[in-house]
Amino acid sequence: MHTGLKDTSTSQIRKPGNRCSRAVLDSIRRTKRTAEGCAWGHSLDSFFCATAADEENYSWTDVWTTSVLEELGVLNSDGKPAPREPVMRARNPWPVVEIPRDGDSSPSLGDVDPGSDHEDSNEGPVIACQPWPRDAAASAEPAITHADDPFQIDGFPKLEEFIPSQYLPRVLCIHDPDGRVSGTESADTVHYRRIYPGLNFDSQDHKSLPTDCADSGHLYLTRQSRVGCGHHSNVYRASLRLPAPASKTQTSVVAKVAVPRREAREFLHHEAATYNAFPEHLAQEFCGYALVPGLKYPVPVGKVVPNFFGYYIPDGAGYDAGDIAAPSPILLLEDCGGPIDPQNLSHDNKAECFSLFLRLHLSGFLQKSAFKKNILVQPGPLTVPPANRSLQSPNFRIIDFGRAMQRPRGNQKEWLDEKETEVKEVQRVLRIPRHSMC
Repeated sequence: MHTGLKDTSTSQIRKPGNRCSRAVLDSIRRTKRTAEGCAWGHSLDSFFCATAADEENYSWTDVWTTSVLEELGVLNSDGKPAPREPVMRARNPWPVVEIPRDGDSSPSLGDVDPGSDHEDSNEGPVIACQPWPRDAAASAEPAITHADDPFQIDGFPKLEEFIPSQYLPRVLCIHDPDGRVSGTESADTVHYRRIYPGLNFDSQDHKSLPTDCADSGHLYLTRQSRVGCGHHSNVYRASLRLPAPASKTQTSVVAKVAVPRREAREFLHHEAATYNAFPEHLAQEFCGYALVPGLKYPVPVGKVVPNFFGYYIPDGAGYDAGDIAAPSPILLLEDCGGPIDPQNLSHDNKAECFSLFLRLHLSGFLQKSAFKKNILVQPGPLTVPPANRSLQSPNFRIIDFGRAMQRPRGNQKEWLDEKETEVKEVQRVLRIPRHSMC
Protein backbone atom coordinates (compact mmCIF):
# COMPACT_ATOMS: atom_id res chain seq x y z
CA MET A 1 0.00 0.00 0.00
CA HIS A 2 1.08 3.56 -0.65
CA THR A 3 -0.74 5.20 2.22
CA GLY A 4 1.74 4.75 5.06
CA LEU A 5 3.59 7.88 6.16
CA LYS A 6 5.77 7.66 9.25
CA ASP A 7 5.78 10.33 11.95
CA THR A 8 8.97 12.23 12.70
CA SER A 9 9.18 13.79 16.14
CA THR A 10 9.24 17.57 16.37
CA SER A 11 12.49 17.51 18.33
CA GLN A 12 14.27 15.90 15.39
CA ILE A 13 13.56 18.71 12.97
CA ARG A 14 13.26 21.83 15.11
CA LYS A 15 16.18 23.98 16.11
CA PRO A 16 16.71 25.06 19.74
CA GLY A 17 14.10 27.52 20.92
CA ASN A 18 11.26 25.60 19.18
CA ARG A 19 11.84 27.53 15.95
CA CYS A 20 12.34 26.46 12.36
CA SER A 21 15.42 28.25 11.03
CA ARG A 22 15.97 29.46 7.47
CA ALA A 23 18.35 26.50 7.04
CA VAL A 24 15.42 24.14 7.59
CA LEU A 25 13.29 25.96 5.04
CA ASP A 26 16.18 25.90 2.56
CA SER A 27 16.55 22.14 3.14
CA ILE A 28 12.88 21.65 2.28
CA ARG A 29 13.39 23.53 -0.98
CA ARG A 30 16.45 21.40 -1.79
CA THR A 31 14.66 18.08 -1.32
CA LYS A 32 15.02 15.69 -4.25
CA ARG A 33 12.26 16.32 -6.75
CA THR A 34 10.91 14.90 -9.98
CA ALA A 35 11.04 16.88 -13.22
CA GLU A 36 7.51 18.13 -12.45
CA GLY A 37 8.66 19.44 -9.06
CA CYS A 38 7.15 16.69 -6.85
CA ALA A 39 9.00 15.60 -3.72
CA TRP A 40 10.76 12.29 -4.45
CA GLY A 41 11.85 9.36 -2.31
CA HIS A 42 13.50 6.06 -3.20
CA SER A 43 11.00 4.00 -1.17
CA LEU A 44 7.87 4.51 0.90
CA ASP A 45 10.13 4.65 3.95
CA SER A 46 11.57 7.89 2.53
CA PHE A 47 8.46 9.92 3.43
CA PHE A 48 7.60 11.31 6.86
CA CYS A 49 4.78 13.27 8.41
CA ALA A 50 6.67 16.07 10.16
CA THR A 51 5.60 18.95 12.37
CA ALA A 52 7.62 22.15 12.12
CA ALA A 53 7.46 25.74 13.33
CA ASP A 54 8.55 28.97 11.70
CA GLU A 55 10.41 31.86 13.32
CA GLU A 56 7.13 33.20 14.72
CA ASN A 57 6.41 29.82 16.39
CA TYR A 58 3.60 29.12 13.91
CA SER A 59 3.54 25.34 13.56
CA TRP A 60 2.33 23.18 10.69
CA THR A 61 2.39 19.56 9.59
CA ASP A 62 3.98 18.65 6.29
CA VAL A 63 5.31 15.60 4.43
CA TRP A 64 9.09 15.54 4.28
CA THR A 65 11.47 13.14 2.59
CA THR A 66 14.69 11.48 3.65
CA SER A 67 16.68 13.96 1.57
CA VAL A 68 15.38 16.81 3.79
CA LEU A 69 16.55 14.97 6.90
CA GLU A 70 19.92 14.38 5.21
CA GLU A 71 20.25 18.11 4.57
CA LEU A 72 19.44 18.81 8.24
CA GLY A 73 21.89 16.21 9.50
CA VAL A 74 19.24 14.33 11.48
CA LEU A 75 20.72 11.29 13.27
CA ASN A 76 19.32 7.80 13.67
CA SER A 77 18.39 6.53 17.13
CA ASP A 78 21.92 5.10 17.43
CA GLY A 79 23.40 8.58 16.96
CA LYS A 80 24.80 7.85 13.49
CA PRO A 81 23.86 9.65 10.29
CA ALA A 82 21.19 7.89 8.25
CA PRO A 83 22.44 6.20 5.04
CA ARG A 84 22.24 8.52 2.08
CA GLU A 85 19.37 7.86 -0.25
CA PRO A 86 20.08 6.58 -3.80
CA VAL A 87 19.76 9.02 -6.66
CA MET A 88 16.65 9.24 -8.79
CA ARG A 89 17.20 7.63 -12.18
CA ALA A 90 15.21 6.72 -15.26
CA ARG A 91 14.42 3.03 -15.67
CA ASN A 92 14.89 1.31 -19.02
CA PRO A 93 12.15 -0.88 -20.52
CA TRP A 94 13.20 -4.32 -21.66
CA PRO A 95 15.18 -3.62 -24.85
CA VAL A 96 14.29 -4.88 -28.31
CA VAL A 97 16.39 -2.42 -30.34
CA GLU A 98 20.16 -2.55 -30.24
CA ILE A 99 22.25 0.36 -31.54
CA PRO A 100 26.00 -0.13 -31.93
CA ARG A 101 27.95 2.35 -29.81
CA ASP A 102 29.91 5.07 -31.57
CA GLY A 103 31.80 6.63 -28.72
CA ASP A 104 30.59 7.71 -25.30
CA SER A 105 28.23 10.34 -26.73
CA SER A 106 25.99 7.82 -28.51
CA PRO A 107 22.45 7.42 -27.12
CA SER A 108 21.99 4.36 -24.93
CA LEU A 109 19.83 1.78 -26.70
CA GLY A 110 19.85 -1.94 -26.02
CA ASP A 111 20.73 -1.69 -22.31
CA VAL A 112 18.87 -3.79 -19.77
CA ASP A 113 17.76 -1.92 -16.65
CA PRO A 114 20.23 -2.70 -13.83
CA GLY A 115 17.45 -3.75 -11.46
CA SER A 116 13.85 -3.26 -10.47
CA ASP A 117 14.35 -0.87 -7.57
CA HIS A 118 10.86 0.52 -8.10
CA GLU A 119 9.44 -1.86 -5.52
CA ASP A 120 9.65 -1.05 -1.84
CA SER A 121 11.61 -3.52 0.26
CA ASN A 122 8.41 -4.37 2.13
CA GLU A 123 6.43 -5.07 -1.02
CA GLY A 124 8.43 -7.78 -2.69
CA PRO A 125 11.84 -8.88 -3.91
CA VAL A 126 13.96 -6.94 -6.34
CA ILE A 127 13.76 -8.42 -9.83
CA ALA A 128 17.18 -8.95 -11.31
CA CYS A 129 17.43 -8.60 -15.10
CA GLN A 130 19.81 -10.65 -17.16
CA PRO A 131 22.23 -8.98 -19.61
CA TRP A 132 21.09 -8.41 -23.17
CA PRO A 133 21.35 -11.75 -25.02
CA ARG A 134 23.75 -11.17 -27.89
CA ASP A 135 23.00 -14.65 -29.22
CA ALA A 136 19.53 -14.65 -30.80
CA ALA A 137 19.05 -18.26 -29.74
CA ALA A 138 19.39 -17.22 -26.12
CA SER A 139 16.85 -14.39 -26.37
CA ALA A 140 13.66 -14.46 -24.33
CA GLU A 141 11.81 -13.34 -27.48
CA PRO A 142 11.41 -15.53 -30.58
CA ALA A 143 13.93 -14.76 -33.29
CA ILE A 144 12.33 -12.57 -35.98
CA THR A 145 13.75 -12.31 -39.45
CA HIS A 146 12.76 -10.06 -42.34
CA ALA A 147 11.80 -13.19 -44.27
CA ASP A 148 8.82 -13.66 -41.93
CA ASP A 149 5.50 -12.14 -42.98
CA PRO A 150 5.77 -8.53 -41.72
CA PHE A 151 1.98 -8.09 -41.81
CA GLN A 152 1.55 -10.73 -39.10
CA ILE A 153 2.35 -8.63 -36.06
CA ASP A 154 1.77 -11.40 -33.52
CA GLY A 155 5.18 -12.36 -32.21
CA PHE A 156 6.87 -9.07 -33.00
CA PRO A 157 8.02 -7.39 -29.77
CA LYS A 158 6.43 -4.07 -28.85
CA LEU A 159 8.70 -1.07 -29.26
CA GLU A 160 8.74 0.42 -25.75
CA GLU A 161 12.05 2.27 -25.74
CA PHE A 162 12.59 5.96 -26.32
CA ILE A 163 14.07 6.27 -29.81
CA PRO A 164 16.22 9.38 -30.39
CA SER A 165 15.08 11.34 -33.44
CA GLN A 166 18.24 10.53 -35.40
CA TYR A 167 17.18 6.87 -35.40
CA LEU A 168 13.57 7.48 -36.47
CA PRO A 169 12.72 7.18 -40.18
CA ARG A 170 13.16 10.33 -42.23
CA VAL A 171 11.33 8.53 -45.02
CA LEU A 172 8.62 6.01 -44.10
CA CYS A 173 7.65 3.41 -46.68
CA ILE A 174 4.08 2.36 -45.84
CA HIS A 175 3.03 -1.01 -47.18
CA ASP A 176 -0.75 -0.61 -47.29
CA PRO A 177 -2.47 -3.15 -49.56
CA ASP A 178 -5.89 -2.47 -47.98
CA GLY A 179 -5.72 1.30 -48.43
CA ARG A 180 -5.81 2.19 -44.73
CA VAL A 181 -4.12 5.55 -45.40
CA SER A 182 -4.92 6.15 -49.06
CA GLY A 183 -8.55 5.03 -49.03
CA THR A 184 -8.05 2.84 -52.11
CA GLU A 185 -6.73 -0.70 -52.27
CA SER A 186 -3.34 -0.87 -53.90
CA ALA A 187 -0.33 -3.13 -53.87
CA ASP A 188 1.94 -0.10 -54.19
CA THR A 189 4.03 1.28 -51.36
CA VAL A 190 3.16 4.82 -50.22
CA HIS A 191 6.13 7.02 -49.30
CA TYR A 192 5.87 9.45 -46.39
CA ARG A 193 8.27 11.96 -44.84
CA ARG A 194 8.64 12.90 -41.21
CA ILE A 195 7.34 16.22 -39.91
CA TYR A 196 7.75 15.65 -36.14
CA PRO A 197 10.22 15.43 -34.49
CA GLY A 198 11.50 18.27 -36.66
CA LEU A 199 14.23 17.92 -39.26
CA ASN A 200 15.27 21.58 -39.80
CA PHE A 201 13.96 21.52 -43.35
CA ASP A 202 15.57 23.66 -46.00
CA SER A 203 13.86 24.49 -49.28
CA GLN A 204 15.04 21.27 -50.88
CA ASP A 205 13.51 19.11 -48.14
CA HIS A 206 9.98 20.06 -49.16
CA LYS A 207 10.50 18.33 -52.46
CA SER A 208 10.27 14.60 -52.95
CA LEU A 209 12.83 12.70 -50.89
CA PRO A 210 14.83 9.71 -52.20
CA THR A 211 13.02 6.55 -51.12
CA ASP A 212 16.11 4.35 -51.09
CA CYS A 213 18.07 6.45 -48.61
CA ALA A 214 19.67 4.86 -45.55
CA ASP A 215 17.25 6.55 -43.13
CA SER A 216 14.11 4.92 -44.58
CA GLY A 217 11.84 2.84 -42.37
CA HIS A 218 9.06 0.41 -43.27
CA LEU A 219 5.54 0.19 -41.82
CA TYR A 220 3.16 -2.69 -42.59
CA LEU A 221 -0.56 -1.95 -42.25
CA THR A 222 -3.70 -4.09 -42.81
CA ARG A 223 -7.40 -3.75 -42.03
CA GLN A 224 -7.26 -6.84 -39.79
CA SER A 225 -4.89 -5.08 -37.41
CA ARG A 226 -7.32 -2.31 -36.44
CA VAL A 227 -7.59 -2.08 -32.65
CA GLY A 228 -9.71 1.04 -32.24
CA CYS A 229 -11.90 3.54 -34.03
CA GLY A 230 -13.49 6.86 -33.19
CA HIS A 231 -15.19 9.88 -34.69
CA HIS A 232 -11.92 11.26 -36.05
CA SER A 233 -9.43 8.40 -36.45
CA ASN A 234 -8.74 4.71 -36.77
CA VAL A 235 -6.00 3.03 -34.75
CA TYR A 236 -3.99 0.04 -36.00
CA ARG A 237 -1.37 -2.22 -34.53
CA ALA A 238 1.35 -2.32 -37.16
CA SER A 239 4.84 -3.69 -37.59
CA LEU A 240 7.70 -1.23 -37.97
CA ARG A 241 11.25 -1.71 -39.15
CA LEU A 242 13.45 1.22 -38.20
CA PRO A 243 16.27 2.43 -40.47
CA ALA A 244 19.82 1.18 -40.05
CA PRO A 245 21.55 0.72 -37.66
CA ALA A 246 18.37 -0.24 -35.76
CA SER A 247 16.89 -2.31 -38.59
CA LYS A 248 17.73 -5.78 -37.28
CA THR A 249 14.43 -6.18 -35.40
CA GLN A 250 10.86 -5.95 -36.63
CA THR A 251 8.78 -4.31 -33.90
CA SER A 252 5.13 -3.61 -33.13
CA VAL A 253 3.76 -0.05 -32.77
CA VAL A 254 0.41 1.74 -32.89
CA ALA A 255 -0.45 3.72 -36.03
CA LYS A 256 -3.16 6.39 -35.87
CA VAL A 257 -4.82 7.46 -39.14
CA ALA A 258 -7.38 10.24 -39.63
CA VAL A 259 -10.75 9.53 -41.24
CA PRO A 260 -11.41 11.53 -44.45
CA ARG A 261 -12.68 14.74 -42.86
CA ARG A 262 -10.89 18.08 -42.56
CA GLU A 263 -11.64 18.30 -38.83
CA ALA A 264 -10.14 14.84 -38.29
CA ARG A 265 -6.91 15.87 -40.04
CA GLU A 266 -6.73 18.95 -37.80
CA PHE A 267 -7.19 16.85 -34.66
CA LEU A 268 -4.45 14.42 -35.73
CA HIS A 269 -2.04 17.26 -36.54
CA HIS A 270 -2.77 18.92 -33.19
CA GLU A 271 -2.15 15.64 -31.37
CA ALA A 272 1.17 15.17 -33.17
CA ALA A 273 2.23 18.73 -32.33
CA THR A 274 1.32 18.07 -28.68
CA TYR A 275 3.42 14.90 -28.53
CA ASN A 276 6.27 16.84 -30.11
CA ALA A 277 5.93 19.54 -27.41
CA PHE A 278 5.87 17.12 -24.47
CA PRO A 279 9.00 17.19 -22.30
CA GLU A 280 10.95 13.95 -22.53
CA HIS A 281 10.36 13.00 -18.88
CA LEU A 282 6.62 12.43 -19.48
CA ALA A 283 7.49 9.29 -21.48
CA GLN A 284 10.06 8.06 -18.94
CA GLU A 285 9.67 5.88 -15.88
CA PHE A 286 11.74 6.66 -12.79
CA CYS A 287 12.65 4.61 -9.76
CA GLY A 288 11.07 5.48 -6.43
CA TYR A 289 7.94 7.39 -5.49
CA ALA A 290 6.66 10.95 -5.69
CA LEU A 291 4.33 12.98 -3.53
CA VAL A 292 2.21 14.65 -6.21
CA PRO A 293 0.35 17.82 -5.16
CA GLY A 294 -3.31 16.86 -5.01
CA LEU A 295 -2.67 13.42 -3.48
CA LYS A 296 -2.33 12.52 0.19
CA TYR A 297 0.40 9.91 -0.21
CA PRO A 298 3.25 8.88 -2.55
CA VAL A 299 2.73 7.07 -5.85
CA PRO A 300 5.13 5.40 -8.33
CA VAL A 301 6.81 7.69 -10.87
CA GLY A 302 5.65 5.86 -13.99
CA LYS A 303 5.40 7.00 -17.59
CA VAL A 304 2.57 9.46 -18.23
CA VAL A 305 2.25 9.22 -22.03
CA PRO A 306 3.31 6.76 -24.75
CA ASN A 307 6.61 7.06 -26.56
CA PHE A 308 6.29 9.13 -29.74
CA PHE A 309 7.81 7.60 -32.87
CA GLY A 310 7.00 10.38 -35.31
CA TYR A 311 4.33 12.12 -37.38
CA TYR A 312 4.49 11.56 -41.13
CA ILE A 313 2.75 13.05 -44.18
CA PRO A 314 2.69 11.80 -47.79
CA ASP A 315 5.89 12.70 -49.64
CA GLY A 316 5.80 15.09 -52.53
CA ALA A 317 5.73 18.84 -53.14
CA GLY A 318 2.04 18.85 -54.10
CA TYR A 319 0.61 17.48 -50.85
CA ASP A 320 -2.28 19.53 -49.45
CA ALA A 321 -3.21 18.75 -45.84
CA GLY A 322 -6.71 20.15 -46.44
CA ASP A 323 -7.41 17.77 -49.34
CA ILE A 324 -9.34 14.94 -47.71
CA ALA A 325 -9.04 12.88 -50.89
CA ALA A 326 -5.29 12.72 -50.35
CA PRO A 327 -3.80 9.97 -48.15
CA SER A 328 -4.05 10.63 -44.42
CA PRO A 329 -1.10 11.68 -42.29
CA ILE A 330 -0.02 9.00 -39.82
CA LEU A 331 1.02 9.14 -36.16
CA LEU A 332 3.22 6.39 -34.69
CA LEU A 333 3.10 5.67 -30.95
CA GLU A 334 4.01 3.06 -28.38
CA ASP A 335 1.43 0.30 -27.84
CA CYS A 336 0.38 0.70 -24.17
CA GLY A 337 -2.30 -1.96 -23.80
CA GLY A 338 -6.06 -1.64 -23.46
CA PRO A 339 -8.56 0.60 -21.64
CA ILE A 340 -8.94 0.37 -17.87
CA ASP A 341 -12.03 -0.90 -16.08
CA PRO A 342 -12.37 1.37 -13.02
CA GLN A 343 -14.41 -1.29 -11.21
CA ASN A 344 -11.38 -3.59 -11.24
CA LEU A 345 -8.86 -1.01 -10.04
CA SER A 346 -7.59 -0.99 -6.48
CA HIS A 347 -7.41 2.22 -4.46
CA ASP A 348 -3.68 2.42 -5.21
CA ASN A 349 -4.25 1.84 -8.94
CA LYS A 350 -6.76 4.68 -9.05
CA ALA A 351 -4.34 6.96 -7.21
CA GLU A 352 -1.61 6.17 -9.73
CA CYS A 353 -3.92 6.85 -12.70
CA PHE A 354 -5.06 10.11 -11.08
CA SER A 355 -1.42 11.11 -10.51
CA LEU A 356 -0.69 10.82 -14.25
CA PHE A 357 -3.16 13.62 -14.99
CA LEU A 358 -1.84 15.71 -12.09
CA ARG A 359 1.74 15.33 -13.36
CA LEU A 360 0.58 16.19 -16.89
CA HIS A 361 -0.94 19.39 -15.48
CA LEU A 362 2.27 20.22 -13.60
CA SER A 363 4.12 19.86 -16.92
CA GLY A 364 1.84 22.44 -18.53
CA PHE A 365 -0.70 20.31 -20.44
CA LEU A 366 -4.37 19.32 -20.18
CA GLN A 367 -5.64 16.21 -21.95
CA LYS A 368 -9.26 17.45 -22.27
CA SER A 369 -10.71 14.07 -23.17
CA ALA A 370 -10.82 12.22 -19.85
CA PHE A 371 -12.61 8.98 -20.68
CA LYS A 372 -11.73 5.52 -19.42
CA LYS A 373 -10.94 4.47 -23.01
CA ASN A 374 -8.11 7.02 -22.93
CA ILE A 375 -6.44 5.53 -19.82
CA LEU A 376 -4.61 2.36 -20.81
CA VAL A 377 -3.20 -0.48 -18.73
CA GLN A 378 -0.86 -3.34 -19.54
CA PRO A 379 1.11 -5.93 -17.53
CA GLY A 380 4.36 -4.74 -15.95
CA PRO A 381 6.95 -3.95 -14.91
CA LEU A 382 8.31 -2.95 -18.32
CA THR A 383 11.90 -3.50 -17.15
CA VAL A 384 11.53 -7.29 -17.42
CA PRO A 385 10.82 -9.51 -20.45
CA PRO A 386 7.13 -9.60 -21.50
CA ALA A 387 6.81 -13.23 -20.40
CA ASN A 388 7.62 -12.18 -16.82
CA ARG A 389 5.10 -9.34 -16.61
CA SER A 390 1.82 -9.37 -14.76
CA LEU A 391 -1.15 -7.14 -14.00
CA GLN A 392 -0.06 -7.44 -10.38
CA SER A 393 2.44 -4.72 -11.44
CA PRO A 394 0.29 -2.72 -13.86
CA ASN A 395 1.62 -0.03 -16.15
CA PHE A 396 -0.76 2.86 -16.89
CA ARG A 397 -0.70 5.56 -19.57
CA ILE A 398 -2.82 8.48 -20.85
CA ILE A 399 -3.55 8.69 -24.59
CA ASP A 400 -5.53 10.81 -27.09
CA PHE A 401 -4.36 14.41 -27.16
CA GLY A 402 -6.30 15.67 -30.17
CA ARG A 403 -8.01 18.25 -27.96
CA ALA A 404 -5.09 18.86 -25.60
CA MET A 405 -4.38 22.33 -24.25
CA GLN A 406 -0.99 23.80 -23.37
CA ARG A 407 -0.72 26.31 -20.54
CA PRO A 408 -0.73 29.85 -21.98
CA ARG A 409 1.88 32.42 -21.02
CA GLY A 410 -0.65 35.18 -20.51
CA ASN A 411 -4.10 35.00 -18.91
CA GLN A 412 -4.28 31.90 -16.70
CA LYS A 413 -8.00 32.00 -15.87
CA GLU A 414 -9.11 29.73 -18.71
CA TRP A 415 -6.27 27.32 -17.92
CA LEU A 416 -7.17 27.14 -14.21
CA ASP A 417 -10.87 26.67 -14.97
CA GLU A 418 -10.17 23.93 -17.50
CA LYS A 419 -7.74 22.22 -15.11
CA GLU A 420 -10.29 22.18 -12.30
CA THR A 421 -12.87 20.74 -14.68
CA GLU A 422 -10.49 18.00 -15.83
CA VAL A 423 -9.54 17.05 -12.25
CA LYS A 424 -13.21 16.58 -11.37
CA GLU A 425 -13.85 14.63 -14.57
CA VAL A 426 -10.91 12.26 -13.91
CA GLN A 427 -12.19 11.67 -10.37
CA ARG A 428 -15.60 10.83 -11.80
CA VAL A 429 -14.19 8.46 -14.44
CA LEU A 430 -12.00 6.66 -11.89
CA ARG A 431 -14.85 6.58 -9.35
CA ILE A 432 -12.76 8.26 -6.70
CA PRO A 433 -14.86 9.34 -3.70
CA ARG A 434 -14.51 13.02 -2.89
CA HIS A 435 -11.63 13.83 -0.51
CA SER A 436 -10.50 10.17 -0.38
CA MET A 437 -7.15 10.96 -2.02
CA CYS A 438 -6.76 14.70 -2.07
